[in-house]
Amino acid sequence: MKLVDITPYFHSRSGGIRRYLLEKVKFFQEMDVEHVLVVPGKERKEYRLCSSKVYQLPSFPLPLTGGYRFFSSISEIREILQKEDPDVVELGGTYQPIPYLKSDRYLLSVFYHSDVRMDLFLLPFPKRLKRVLLEHTVRKKLSKADLVITPSRKQEEFLRSQGLENIATVNLGVDTQVFNPWRRNPYFEKTLGIKESKLKLLYAGRLSPEKNINFLLEFFQHLDPTLFHLVVVGDGPLRKKVEKLSQKLSNLTYLGYIQREEELAEVYASCDIFISASYGETYGLSFLEAQACGCLLVALNMNLETQPFKEFLAEELTLDDFYRATLKACNALSLSTRERVSSYIASNFSWKVTFERLLGIYHNILVGQDFLTKS
Repeated sequence: MKLVDITPYFHSRSGGIRRYLLEKVKFFQEMDVEHVLVVPGKERKEYRLCSSKVYQLPSFPLPLTGGYRFFSSISEIREILQKEDPDVVELGGTYQPIPYLKSDRYLLSVFYHSDVRMDLFLLPFPKRLKRVLLEHTVRKKLSKADLVITPSRKQEEFLRSQGLENIATVNLGVDTQVFNPWRRNPYFEKTLGIKESKLKLLYAGRLSPEKNINFLLEFFQHLDPTLFHLVVVGDGPLRKKVEKLSQKLSNLTYLGYIQREEELAEVYASCDIFISASYGETYGLSFLEAQACGCLLVALNMNLETQPFKEFLAEELTLDDFYRATLKACNALSLSTRERVSSYIASNFSWKVTFERLLGIYHNILVGQDFLTKS
């Protein structure tokens, strides 16, 4: 099988989609799969990541996105597909190019990494216009794909409610060789100047409006500064706001963007509670990574597979609900609770399961079977 991945969400400070693709690259080097990546960049390049071939195409920057870019020419992508002659083309988190890449020569799959509803929610448009844009994206874009892969059942149910049929859910995974409680750094507090008696909250992810960073910072400032310390990791359009607040508050530490997985896992494992105020996640990959390292998760309950411990979730996006959820997590903190959380994640989520299921679905379609038939 030959698979081409195409995504604009791949640069040095990207988040979950980049992680998904890098894990796929590692997995495919041990499999009988030819793998090609097509990503945007400042200039044209061809290089190798493990056994995968990478085409970096000239692109233009997207303002206010923290470094993301988009392809300057769809025709260049089509030329690459003509040259590579793949069996499967997978679009990652981008839906507008679907009609232009549709072809009888390959299976066109779309991985629904990005929730269209959330993207539209953040736009300053009237509700009626948002409904029109949502319908346009579903009817004129997503419906043209041969297959839509969702990372959670919740997203599959939403797309089916919009009339789409060729949908399959493939949960993402976590590398527990990297993300595990043994990564804890006993000198973490001392290095950052945090009092050992304080509870360490952590947010790691994109610093952008859709992650509701403003609410998170507001909520944190309502907590007792003698009891809590917040560590923030990530980059994005709200980075300067976080930096400025960290200079003002002695109990807030901003570590910037961390690229190395091992270093990020060390931060996860050295903190107590992972806290997110995100309006909505299609999956929540950082939720998995944090819990694999033994953090308890406090977030809005979005009924995601990555939120198995409901007792620490907020039912509403209010300061009171987040305070109650945080208090429950604080009261439950113990070595045995952290071990229970990390063990559950290690037992139920893995990249091996993710990519074996994905390849099984593609194989079944290519040989003419029902795409949900187990291979």
